[in-house]
Formats: sequence, structure tokens, C-alpha cells
Amino acid sequence: MSRRDGLVPDKETSSFSVSVNPGALHFNAAHFITVNDSCENLHGHNFHVRVSASGRSDGDALVIDFVLLNRLAEQICRQLHDKILLPATSGEMDIEERDDCYHVQGHGKRFMFPVENCCLLPVSNTTAEMLAWHICNLLGEALGRRNALQNVHELEVAVEEADCQWGIVRQRVGTHG
Repeated sequence: MSRRDGLVPDKETSSFSVSVNPGALHFNAAHFITVNDSCENLHGHNFHVRVSASGRSDGDALVIDFVLLNRLAEQICRQLHDKILLPATSGEMDIEERDDCYHVQGHGKRFMFPVENCCLLPVSNTTAEMLAWHICNLLGEALGRRNALQNVHELEVAVEEADCQWGIVRQRVGTHG
């Protein structure tokens, strides 16, 4: 049988996914979250990240290149590694930069961190779900700049904060609406 006679999935009924699991996709970071009108103590985690892309298979039977997906996700994880993660859009914590430090206060807590030790994130809270959302946004932008979303309909990013406790986000991406 020639290659042309091979089986081809029906594009109307078939959906494909690729997944990149923890390995190089991890970062160690400190954070606090606000919950129930209070603020946790600053504490750290060994976060793990899982990334999936779903969509249609192209002529090469490929949704997206694993190597590219893994490399870009790993670069994002490196940006967060060994940082104090701060919620820049929090309505509950005030964050002010002065004297090369972030001064953070709210719910009776006060923190002062050197700017170079922090990663100010465009999130309202540094929960695992919001970290997943942030990573997903950065990953989608990076893939888009490389024109790598042609076959991708949805990205999923999961962030494991503690053993078997994942925050997960799924976002529609690409030009498929």
C-alpha cells in the first residue's frame, strides 16, 4: 500500500492532543495567597508544570512540535524559578516599589522584598490556577510569535503546587475560534 492509500483521520470527528509532563517543567518559588479576607504567610513550593495542546492533525500527522512546546514552557518556568511571586493586580494587597524593594501590605501583613528577587505577575492572586493562567498566556503568545498555533485549538496548563494538587486552565487559541 502506498502512503497515499494510508488511513487518514476524519478531521470532523477526530481531535488530537500532545502533552509535555514535568521533567524540565518545574520551578521553585515563594508566594502567599489571600483567601477569606486573610493573607497566608510567605512560603515556598517546588511547582511542577504540565502542558497540553489540542487541535487537528496537519498533513504530517502533527498538532504541534513537542520540542518547541517543551522548550518554550521551560523558558517560562525559568523566569519564575527562585523568585518571590507577587500578584500585581491584587485588590487585597498593596504593592509599591521604592528604594529597589517591593513593599507589600494587606490583611495585617507587611513584606519587603528586593526587586531582583521578585517576579511581579499580572494576576490577582498567586494561586496555582492563576499561575497556570499566566503561564498559558505567555506560552500562547510565544507560540503565536513562532506561527506554531495553526493546528492548535486549545492549550491546557496545569501547575502542581503540592503532591497531587493541580491548578488547571484551558484556553482557546489559534485562529479556529
